[in-house]
Amino acid sequence: MRRPNSKTIFSIRQVNMRGKKELFMLNTGLVLFIFDLVTDIVVAAQYRLKGEYWWFGFTLVFIIVPLFIISFMAAFQADFCQTLSCCLMFLCSSIFVRYVEEFKYWKQTHWDNPPCGDNYKECNCPDCEKYRVAITESNKSAYKLAWVRYVETLTESTPQWCLQIYIMLRQWDFPWLTMLSTVISLLSLAWSITALEKARVNKNSHHNFTLAATVVFFTSQLFSLLSRLFAIAAFAYVFKAHVFTALAVHWLMMNVVLWLADGCNERGCELAGTFLSYSMFTFLLMLHVPDSLTEGDYSDWFTKLWYSLISVENVLFAILALTIPTSDVKHMSVLRPIVLSLVILGVVLGTIFLIVYNKHLKPTEERREEPTEEPVV
Repeated sequence: MRRPNSKTIFSIRQVNMRGKKELFMLNTGLVLFIFDLVTDIVVAAQYRLKGEYWWFGFTLVFIIVPLFIISFMAAFQADFCQTLSCCLMFLCSSIFVRYVEEFKYWKQTHWDNPPCGDNYKECNCPDCEKYRVAITESNKSAYKLAWVRYVETLTESTPQWCLQIYIMLRQWDFPWLTMLSTVISLLSLAWSITALEKARVNKNSHHNFTLAATVVFFTSQLFSLLSRLFAIAAFAYVFKAHVFTALAVHWLMMNVVLWLADGCNERGCELAGTFLSYSMFTFLLMLHVPDSLTEGDYSDWFTKLWYSLISVENVLFAILALTIPTSDVKHMSVLRPIVLSLVILGVVLGTIFLIVYNKHLKPTEERREEPTEEPVV
């Protein structure tokens, strides 16, 4: 029996070390997605058994509609999405098909085509050339999947969290399973944002999103989202349907800011068509400010402005909810310190961790130089 030589053993160790972070991110995202979906389904079933049909219906809608959206997105991303197979994948929740493809990309990149050393960027040997090709394709695919997960958490985890918190506050009952569902939804949302940021960085550069950067960025998003979502839930608890009016005002205000920043130039402001084209963009910025959506010449000041406006909104929502309670709102003496603590501490700690990430841990994105074709003489 032939023993592996020292070079083979060294390559295997390199593969194991290099691919662990990517595999961990992939596995964690899949586990959170499954647990989030299962706990939401169980919570909906409990409402059905209790005869609370309104809560059952709302919970079910926020499960089915996001699944429909992400299945549609994932089906078009799948490599073998043809006429019949695409339809079958769509019906079978193609998000799982995309995860299978992503695991295959990971194996192809970190196992089938390992580089000969750490200087794979400059090395011209066949192994390193294959690795560079494989890692480029893998990073592009991971970025696409990260967008699917981000949209899923934005359309499913976010409304589910706010809805379940609102229901528990209205009923003043906090079942452990519903609490578990909200915790997983929050973790899933923060993790999807972190995975999107990491995938964006890896797509533009080579594997320089460190473990410390991942932990600090995830923590900043966790605190910021907790502040944002609890401020919205508290506002909804007091003002009920008027929370949609407040969010619509936020959307309109952010739309105007973006339109003025990007649509006004030396030729004058663009017309209503450009203004409406930002509608989906500003919807994605309802909760936070991902760097993947603010790339450009004005990204730095735009990110700071947007983050500041969201932080001020969180505190304003909390103050309005605590100072102008309606007649049917109860337990305000208990909620007041909880709301203030979560909202203010979330804003402060989220900002601190985000500053640490931006100042000390944010990767330097040295974009790859695309090969240029020489002109034919």
